[in-house]
Amino acid sequence: MNMANKSKKQREDIMIDMNEFLITYAASILGSNENVSQRVYDTAKEDLNSLDTLFDDDGFGRQEKFVAIGEGYLRDSEQISGDQLIAETGVLTQDALNYLGNHIDQFEHWRTE
Repeated sequence: MNMANKSKKQREDIMIDMNEFLITYAASILGSNENVSQRVYDTAKEDLNSLDTLFDDDGFGRQEKFVAIGEGYLRDSEQISGDQLIAETGVLTQDALNYLGNHIDQFEHWRTE
């Protein structure tokens, strides 16, 4: 596997991790009798901060169970910090949310198996 493919795979893996943490957290709050992945995506797709209202947790789930995971990956694997880290974390969280939107059925299958 060349470096570009390895980096793309690592980025996809971290987006999966971010979403799995978020979906697991969401299910613990919302209950598991609905399509949690769809509800999270529908809530967050326009504004990630809307998760704070859905979870009623002052941003804990959004920050600690989603954003911080991506930020840690970027800081540790990509060796970036400061303003670049803030900007790249924003891009990664949006990419991860888009990934969730494109893979809702897979995340629900993972969550409920």
